[in-house]
Amino acid sequence: MKWRPEYATGIEQVDEQHRAIFKIADDFQEALDAGLGEHNYKTVLDFLNKYIRAHFGFEETCMARFHCPAAKQNQRAHAQFITIIEDFTQRYALRGYVMADAKALTATVNGWLDSHICGIDVQLRDSVRESAT
Repeated sequence: MKWRPEYATGIEQVDEQHRAIFKIADDFQEALDAGLGEHNYKTVLDFLNKYIRAHFGFEETCMARFHCPAAKQNQRAHAQFITIIEDFTQRYALRGYVMADAKALTATVNGWLDSHICGIDVQLRDSVRESAT
């Protein structure tokens, strides 16, 4: 899944962070397709764990600041995604690289990009626009 301008929230730092997760998801899919998933899986998990800790808090602060009506829905979705990524990380710690887990992680992240960033996060854009007027 590729980043598109219509996914922008109107807050450059949020959008930059979103572009980063789109890129890592796309890069990891390419690595899987090239048979290099094992070499990249831990890096992807490490990125996701750092990303969710830094980005989610910042984004939630932005949603509160701009009184975004999706703020609570966003927080709940973040909590669920954190649990999912923690599960993938724990499985990797216990079993190491498993191709099925790598494919499931890719599907999960792509689903997240589609449903969360493209569905929930973009609602911030209207709140940012309203505050500018």
